[in-house]
Amino acid sequence: MKKSARWAAALAVPAAVVAAGVVVPAVSATADVDLPDKTPQQVLELAASSTGAAYSGTVEQTSDLGLPDLPTSTSGGSSGDTASALELLTGDHTAKVFADGASRQRVQVVDDLAERNVIRDGASVWTYDSTTKEATHATLPDAQASDRPSTLPDGTAVPRTPAELAALVLSSIDPSTTVTADSDVEVAGRGAYQVVLTPRDDTTLVSRAVLTVDAETGVPLKVVVDAKGQSDPALSAGFTSVDFAAPDASVFAFTPPAGATVTDVTVPTRASGSGHDGAGHDGSGHPAPTVIGEGWGTIVATAAASGAEKSTAAADPETQALLDQLTTKVDGGRLLQTSLVSVLLTDDGRVFAGAVAPETLQAAVAGD
Repeated sequence: MKKSARWAAALAVPAAVVAAGVVVPAVSATADVDLPDKTPQQVLELAASSTGAAYSGTVEQTSDLGLPDLPTSTSGGSSGDTASALELLTGDHTAKVFADGASRQRVQVVDDLAERNVIRDGASVWTYDSTTKEATHATLPDAQASDRPSTLPDGTAVPRTPAELAALVLSSIDPSTTVTADSDVEVAGRGAYQVVLTPRDDTTLVSRAVLTVDAETGVPLKVVVDAKGQSDPALSAGFTSVDFAAPDASVFAFTPPAGATVTDVTVPTRASGSGHDGAGHDGSGHPAPTVIGEGWGTIVATAAASGAEKSTAAADPETQALLDQLTTKVDGGRLLQTSLVSVLLTDDGRVFAGAVAPETLQAAVAGD
């Protein structure tokens, strides 16, 4: 993966936290919503049981990470990939979401007069951008055919649905998290439970996360993540409408349109469930990421890019201009700081990312 794509992925997916957002019409918390009592643990178990659910609906998304709004990318190459990933983390977005169990999903991010698609049908995963007319295709290895790919064929893993966002939030729960119940609410016409996850970790930028779960199916209907010191949500994802009938199978069938540029990519295998081989590399031969810390304060570090990757990134002036716009120069590299996530790109090509303050990243670099 090019240095720029690895940097974009690091911003999008510090696995211990969240880096995307959604704003939906106001959730209705009224006396009319009175569901049978459940403990917070029972609500979390209900959400965990929903991975095989079938549904379709509309999700509205926006974020308030302190990043400038970026236009939808209209160019290909590494700069286009990076800008596209970052653009999904800024501004307002509407997505059509379809799911039929754990191995069939489709997300259509609707732009002005265009759309971006991610389609999974079993082991086959496609992405397609109608603006650039570029498609990528991957076949998941057998070990991954039963779960959702952690990284999409376009090299990014930006959470696009409440379920994906909920999975990232729930992955951060550990003994340092306080879980409490909140009022029953209504989202997209559905009665839902709410639980509040509050980190007891001074290093994280996350103030709290609110998970809203459909009372009948357990499907996450809305997720909101607040950043410390910020009144508006930094991140959120929620349905404005939802239907729990199974989508037609044709929804998950995809054939690239005539004239589309198609790229086949290889998805790294996960040896023994770790995602890396015994030599410390992922399935594509790149050095495996290093995970520092745990829970909400986790930092993900990627190794230095190879000489060829550095040359490719340096030769892309659009990518360099984007990095210069969004980052500031610090000792030993460049820093991108948002209200929820910090990313440090070192001069030797390493990337450190997490929902922590910049000084915590710099301390991790010094101790690496």
